[in-house]
Amino acid sequence: MNMWLTLSIMVVVGAFIGGLTNLIAIKMLFRPFNTLYIGKFKVPFTPGLIPKRRHQLAVQLGETVTKHLLTAEGVQTKINDTGFRKEMTELVQGEVKRFLQSDITIQELLKKDFGVEDVHSRIQTTTETWLANRMKKMLEESDSKEMKDVLPEKFVAAGEEKLPEVVDWLLNRGVLYLESTEGRKALASGIDAFLMDKGMLVNMVSMFFGNVSIAEKVQPELMKFLKHENTRETLLKLLQEEYRGFMEKRMGEAVALLNMPDITAGLAKEITERLPIEEYLNTPLSTLAETFENWLIDELTPKAVAAGLDLFAARLDVLLEKMHLAKIVEEQVEAFSLERLEEIIISIAKSELKMITWLGALLGGIIGLFQAILVLFL
Repeated sequence: MNMWLTLSIMVVVGAFIGGLTNLIAIKMLFRPFNTLYIGKFKVPFTPGLIPKRRHQLAVQLGETVTKHLLTAEGVQTKINDTGFRKEMTELVQGEVKRFLQSDITIQELLKKDFGVEDVHSRIQTTTETWLANRMKKMLEESDSKEMKDVLPEKFVAAGEEKLPEVVDWLLNRGVLYLESTEGRKALASGIDAFLMDKGMLVNMVSMFFGNVSIAEKVQPELMKFLKHENTRETLLKLLQEEYRGFMEKRMGEAVALLNMPDITAGLAKEITERLPIEEYLNTPLSTLAETFENWLIDELTPKAVAAGLDLFAARLDVLLEKMHLAKIVEEQVEAFSLERLEEIIISIAKSELKMITWLGALLGGIIGLFQAILVLFL
């Protein structure tokens, strides 16, 4: 009876010690969380293994993530995957479509999401300045070139083709002016002013014409002169020569004849004021996008997504390096609650940890049995 009691006690004690030892070892992975002291003396094995090696664990995890888990090659493979690219394209197309179909205006969008106030004034000022600077730069770059080489060829040719119309218009205007009351008065005043200083010539002309006004005699002849084909051809030839000569001038020479700073500034201001900026700013996006929505979603968006992913993949190694992922993982691990970490690990490996405890009890019981046998037989 004593023999069996001895065997049972030693087996139970061995099992208890083995199970308790493994349970304490598991607990010591995490606990205590802080170093314990008795007076000035540090309690051995405090803190627990994981709290004690927390920094080294964080560093190793960071290096493991960057070198073996989240690598540039692995992410590039995923980015270049056809299915992933299709999903990303569909996602962006959906967002673009939702955005283009909204009733928000550009002015509201800029104010709400970007905090930009007085959008119309900003755009007008910026556009006006840009146009003026662009025209100034164009003139400076073309300073040594001839006018015909700077202006578009079609513009130069069209200008010369319009000269006959200009000549006809000038001559017709001259005829109409001479036929008008104002023109006749101006002609008479001019002739009188011319003859006033001629002395005897005035008397001789007056005797020759009698009571008929000199202007009445000159007017029909001037009108015949303006209507004559030779006059038209002569004036046209003169204008053509002047036009061609002007086109052969250097841009700098032509510009020097004008006050270009004021002209470019005024032209830029005039163009900008005529732009329908206010109208477009206050038009809903859904209305503005009606003409180009399908093109933007079906053609431009896929190309933009593909180009963006290609660029992202090409520069991914640099991006990951600049992000310092290892440092991020290290900081996150060190900031993570040890209580929460213990809870997560135990919840995941709960059954395995119990098996380790029971395995310790089993081994302890077996060791106790062998010890009891040895005691009884020795």
